[in-house]
Amino acid sequence: MSLKQRADWKGVASFSQSVFCAPEPRNTKFIYAVVRNYIFDELSRQETVRFVQVGTNDGMGTDPLRAHVLSHGWRGLLIEPIPQAFNRLKATYGAPSGVDFANVAIWPDEGEKTLHVVKGYDVLSSFSLETIMRHEPKYDDLRSEILAIEVPTRRLDSLLLETGHSEPHVLVVDTEGCDAIVLRTYDFSRHKPSVIQFEYVHLSAEASSDLRDWFTGLGYALLFDRHDVLALVTTRFEVAFVRFCQDLLSTARAN
Repeated sequence: MSLKQRADWKGVASFSQSVFCAPEPRNTKFIYAVVRNYIFDELSRQETVRFVQVGTNDGMGTDPLRAHVLSHGWRGLLIEPIPQAFNRLKATYGAPSGVDFANVAIWPDEGEKTLHVVKGYDVLSSFSLETIMRHEPKYDDLRSEILAIEVPTRRLDSLLLETGHSEPHVLVVDTEGCDAIVLRTYDFSRHKPSVIQFEYVHLSAEASSDLRDWFTGLGYALLFDRHDVLALVTTRFEVAFVRFCQDLLSTARAN
């Protein structure tokens, strides 16, 4: 790929089929992060937040939770299947009180499954090879950088019951195209997190539409930016506050 082609590439959001995705300025992601951090800070002022994060990688970069976990004493579970990333994750966090780690992948079937790992940039790794290859324009030969490894798989509902983390206030999922599948393994009939974040940008129109309708039916209001959805349970947050956040992001997208 030529340097010009790489410079012209606008990222996976530019051709996403998700119903949440719309052309918008890149700075919307920054504004979305400000809104999300404000909500997390408000939760922290009210109680000790319990969390679960699926697809944590090493907890660095643009990780949405690490700063809150370490500064506010959040308690919860960090889940990452790639051994090398898992080791880096534990080194990133150290040993904070009340935080557990699980070196597994989340999937509907418990056992083992082939995970496609991108050498040197394992944050892009996924069960979906098709999702990884959407990033191909950024690489000279992306396919040659992909390794296949076997990882243990667990359902989220059974893992959380086993580890004592079955009632989180915050649930974050980032599994490169598999978020809809992962979310379906959580038991919402048992407990509804106050805040859920998942990545929608790789989802099909059908999968994203199903998630939108499902979460709305569960009583969540949805905020979104170029890549992620933030779902707020409406019994926890005032209607005026939710509408303000939605209007703020909508205005950002329009400018």
